[in-house]
Amino acid sequence: MTARNEGAAEIIRAAYELAWREFNSHRDLTPDERLTGPTQLRRYIAIITESGARDPRTIAQSALGMIRDCEQRARSTARVMIGQAD
Repeated sequence: MTARNEGAAEIIRAAYELAWREFNSHRDLTPDERLTGPTQLRRYIAIITESGARDPRTIAQSALGMIRDCEQRARSTARVMIGQAD
């Protein structure tokens, strides 16, 4: 592993740790959100890191924002689908 890869791995680890603490502190998550959260965090953190971000706190907050955005879209879609069924 090169020094650059080792540095990126450390950034990813630190960002995941920060994001996981914040994610896990939310008590109103659905069972599905709790189940898929770790995988989503890893995926979003990897994407953000690959784009060049290097600050673990910024990466963690961005990944959490992406998860929230995805959750809001899913809930909105569900409401629309339920409204169409009436």
